[in-house]
Amino acid sequence: MKDENILLLDLRAADKFAAGHIPRALNLPAAKLDQYKEQNWPSFKGATIVFYSDNQADIDKARELMYDYNLSKATVFPGGFERWKKLGYQVETGDKPAPEKLTFVRVLKPHDVSITDFKKMLDDPTVVILDVRNDAERATGSFKGSLHIPFEQAATRYKEIPTDKTVVLHCATGIRSSAAYETLKAKGLKNLKVLNANVKFKDGAYTITE
Repeated sequence: MKDENILLLDLRAADKFAAGHIPRALNLPAAKLDQYKEQNWPSFKGATIVFYSDNQADIDKARELMYDYNLSKATVFPGGFERWKKLGYQVETGDKPAPEKLTFVRVLKPHDVSITDFKKMLDDPTVVILDVRNDAERATGSFKGSLHIPFEQAATRYKEIPTDKTVVLHCATGIRSSAAYETLKAKGLKNLKVLNANVKFKDGAYTITE
């Protein structure tokens, strides 16, 4: 909450927010959530969005919306502003309404690869692309020469993954590839990287976006 790269949203009414809120938070009253369609949220589906409120119904509404938009890393700070104060942390006052277009500035982790670097790796013989999408997604297209192990099978088929090359995992949104990374890392694999991005195949071509 203090230091991580997050988009922090306070779902309380504007007057409550102005009276006191968690630093870094933007005010998006739950009553306005219906005005925020998918295009108003970060395009990066792996964005870490944190909500808080003093009303459970508002939290439930935000969670349902995030589920609809496949923003699966959205989460909640339990206890909200009152808990924050009880913990003795700094608070801020004043208005800070959320903009119409919410943004999330990505900070790559050490095991993440950028889209630009990933495209270069596609032609690198020292790199193996590991596709962890399901069979139906794989049927829409794939990167030439990529290894296919569906996410659900990563824990049992990890021995099929080369250990003498850099292995870059990808899925359709970056969510499963990030989870598979943790699974394979726990199995002892150390040569892993992740493309945390949206990957789509159509008519023999691919697009990669944040």
